[in-house]
Amino acid sequence: MTVIDIFKEIASIPRETENEEKIADYLCQFAQKRNLKYYRDKYNNVIIKKKTLDVKPLILQAHTDMVCEKDPNINFNFEKDSIEVIEENGFLKANGTTLGADNGIGVAQILYILDSDIKCNIEAVFTVSEETTMNGAFKLDTNKLDGKMLLNLDGFKEDTIIVESAAFYDIIFKSNYKFVNSQNEYEYKLKLSGLKGGHSGFDINKDVGNSSILLAEILKEVKDVEIISFIGGTKFNVIPSEAEAVIKTNLQEDDLKNIVKIKLEKIRRKELIVNIEKNNKEKMSMMDKQKVLSKEQTKKFINSIINFQHGVINVNEQNETTTSVNLGVVNLRENILKIGMRSSRKNEEENCIEKLKEYAKRNSLEFEILGHQPGFQTNGTDKIVEILKDSFHQVKENKDRKLNIQAVHITVEIGIIKEKMPDLQVAIISPNIQGAHTISEKVEIASIERTTKWIEKFIENLIKNN
Repeated sequence: MTVIDIFKEIASIPRETENEEKIADYLCQFAQKRNLKYYRDKYNNVIIKKKTLDVKPLILQAHTDMVCEKDPNINFNFEKDSIEVIEENGFLKANGTTLGADNGIGVAQILYILDSDIKCNIEAVFTVSEETTMNGAFKLDTNKLDGKMLLNLDGFKEDTIIVESAAFYDIIFKSNYKFVNSQNEYEYKLKLSGLKGGHSGFDINKDVGNSSILLAEILKEVKDVEIISFIGGTKFNVIPSEAEAVIKTNLQEDDLKNIVKIKLEKIRRKELIVNIEKNNKEKMSMMDKQKVLSKEQTKKFINSIINFQHGVINVNEQNETTTSVNLGVVNLRENILKIGMRSSRKNEEENCIEKLKEYAKRNSLEFEILGHQPGFQTNGTDKIVEILKDSFHQVKENKDRKLNIQAVHITVEIGIIKEKMPDLQVAIISPNIQGAHTISEKVEIASIERTTKWIEKFIENLIKNN
């Protein structure tokens, strides 16, 4: 069977996150048919072992779940329907749904190695729930593994070895602002929109703006402002694109609009839109009873948002982001800020957390880390990287291709596995996958073939170096 043959079998099995039982059944049956030892836990993680040589084992790892998105105009049920895989213009794609090449191609490549006549010692690890909680990696029993090298197949770019990823922290700031009766006459709702937003890993180094900070900058220009509510953003790991505030002031509507207009001209973001709506007396029948932050507390709140250090904190020698902070959610009524912090360097990580604690102290906020997903960092001189580099150049199809060594500012599950196995050397490679998590997802067929040959050559060279 080819990798693509195996992938098409995988694509026929429903495997949305938290629905991995059937793909786990498939993997166990795959092992049984080939007389391979396997282990399945109660979470549907599966480990399959193939030992045809008495050498140190190599861990190959991928995740079995997929993101399930579809064209709203088609009738498709991810709980029972098979994905229709189409070959078109040198790519595999799906018919109106996500393809699941992330990470189904990685799963298929590992199964291809297990099914082949290649002499090796492989520990194949298939985890669940990578697309959401990474619970599979957290719950994985690494005592079942003896390997000291792990090659993960869950990347997106061909010709690339990923040697570093960021840890992610879910951080909460809790405030204790007190609300009082208003001293102002007019009530307005300001809604800021038009920003691109984005992923706090992929897009934090891009000039996409932060809606909460920009709205705070605008409110700072308003005289005698009192804030009733302020809400911006939705998630720890999403750069907010919209924010909304309800305020009270003695300014007339035209005066307020003029102040906002002048400030927008200074901000110089053509995409930015601020809609101002005055609440009339009828509409305020319930709203006017709501309390506000005092003018002094409003000023304190606005300055705390403006002074928050959102964005890139540190970069490496290649100008790649290594540490960043995302002001993900501001919700004044709930007295909470939600922060997503990423870092792939331990010293930077510790320094950044200390700075966030100092920010909290300066602004009378409680600091709490809700959750943590570890990153990883592999030295470029480590054996796994050196053998991967040599193997890449030995594949004839790669003769004129350039190999890249890269750090990524996202969080991946092998960071969790490496934390459990500190001596593990890890790296990530993959074929060329485009449009992951969307119905435009596709994977290049020639890239699958080249990457599979790279894996085979890597295994061959690893055995020679044992």
